[in-house]
Amino acid sequence: MTLLAGTLALAWLVPAPAQQKARTLYRVELLVFRVTTPPNGEDWSASPGYRGFGGNPAGATDAPAADAPDVVKRYGPDRYQLGGTAAKLRASGTYQPVAHAAWLQTATPWGRHAGIDLAALGIRVPELSGTVYLERGTLLHLGLDLRLGTAPVYQLGELRRVKFNERHYFDHPAFGAIAVVSPVTGAEAGTVD
Repeated sequence: MTLLAGTLALAWLVPAPAQQKARTLYRVELLVFRVTTPPNGEDWSASPGYRGFGGNPAGATDAPAADAPDVVKRYGPDRYQLGGTAAKLRASGTYQPVAHAAWLQTATPWGRHAGIDLAALGIRVPELSGTVYLERGTLLHLGLDLRLGTAPVYQLGELRRVKFNERHYFDHPAFGAIAVVSPVTGAEAGTVD
């Protein structure tokens, strides 16, 4: 057997270098708005609790750093899909947009409740704070844990299954949020480090 043939014969026994697993990326857009005129009969002081989290998500953020989501890229207003919705809310006189952002991120494994603080997404509104969660198991789930106001403080906490490219409405009597989640593929995924 020649040296070249022997080397080739043994090459299949040596494992190839570990290939880096490709990250799945998601584009998330979030529009948060407040209600300027309360409808009759709405009790703004009632707390809706945390729907879908199985308890308070704030206590469940102890995921190891390796499981924390990565914000890969933030988009400017020229890339917003919900710009028309924000304009309609503003024109209604009943709703006032308070925050609008879009970004590219990874998802955490299902049940980890490791989220991204609004400030890390470029949302810095004095009376608005909270966290956004994107979790992937068999299905994709988006969660919001938001607080709006100073006295009183209104809280919205909900985790729900989302379908790609559909508008999802999260609500509290005093404020709400609309979100869209899209998978990132093709050229856009290829331009991200």
